[in-house]
Amino acid sequence: MTHVRSHRFLRTLVVAAAAALAATSLTACGSAGADSGKEETTIRYQSYAGAVDAFLLADALGEFEGLTLKRVGDVTGGPQALQALVSNQTDIGGSAFYGAIAQLVATGAPIKAVIPFYGSNETTNSQLVVLDESPIQDAKDLVGKKIAVNTLGANAEAVLDTWFDQEGLNQAEQDKVTLVPLPPLNIPEALGSGKIDAAVVSFLGKRQTEAQYEIRTLHRDIDVVGAPYAGGGLTLRNEFIEKNPNTSRQLVEGVAAAIEFIETHDKQEVFDVYFPYLEKEGYGDYIEPIKTNFPGTLGIDAKPVIHDEDISRWVDWLDSRGDIDAKKLKISDVYTNELNPNA
Repeated sequence: MTHVRSHRFLRTLVVAAAAALAATSLTACGSAGADSGKEETTIRYQSYAGAVDAFLLADALGEFEGLTLKRVGDVTGGPQALQALVSNQTDIGGSAFYGAIAQLVATGAPIKAVIPFYGSNETTNSQLVVLDESPIQDAKDLVGKKIAVNTLGANAEAVLDTWFDQEGLNQAEQDKVTLVPLPPLNIPEALGSGKIDAAVVSFLGKRQTEAQYEIRTLHRDIDVVGAPYAGGGLTLRNEFIEKNPNTSRQLVEGVAAAIEFIETHDKQEVFDVYFPYLEKEGYGDYIEPIKTNFPGTLGIDAKPVIHDEDISRWVDWLDSRGDIDAKKLKISDVYTNELNPNA
């Protein structure tokens, strides 16, 4: 597999984390809370285009009263969301893979996961797919082939690595599998035209792909790591939590309330709250894709908390790749449930 690319990308994140640390020491954090003793109430965030975003739904439910949300673009992937957080471009990190969070914490980034945000279950999960006519039948057939993923160094790559190990591919064979980062919207055409041989697709990506081509599933992520499982969470900087304890708690409690609303109400009830809010806030173009593609669940429990095993399974993976020394990382440094009302 293209581990070199992944390592290089993660090193970029580490550099960004170091820059954020330096900037923090020089500026004492550019938030109102740092300068005035008052807590920050303007929250910079990145939204999820075309998806039911529990963060925005929390605002729609009135959970963020007294806070002002300032959108600074859309999340394009968990590693990118983490880079924005550690470089102080955002105040709350869009949902990121627990392994990527652990990787950064292991290298000194002062961040913590604070609540699960996405996962996989029987209803919604990620799948490795090929065209139905493809001769590829198993992991061995992927040696020398190209697989599309949404981003390198994240959940899709970790699950692929785990699957390859389970299927008995040695390291030399795995190194001959090329991972190609592609935006999800570009994957169907790339697969259909033969630019890639296989693709890791989400629930939504699978629907979009099979609308254009006959495809076949080689594995689901839940077949590899078990179901259900939480793949990643929202993240805050440690200094933000320390200087803004009430705001931090309000953010996490609001997201927790939104997650519970999603997981305990049917789709139409979620839409009835969410869509008027999206229209009002200028996200009207999100509505039709959500209406078509939302599976009705985020793939996590209605009252989610972060567990040690959510992190440790990927710490072991990172350690096996030589990305971190697992013995030097405390799992408790990667996350906290202290702000989570479900804990």
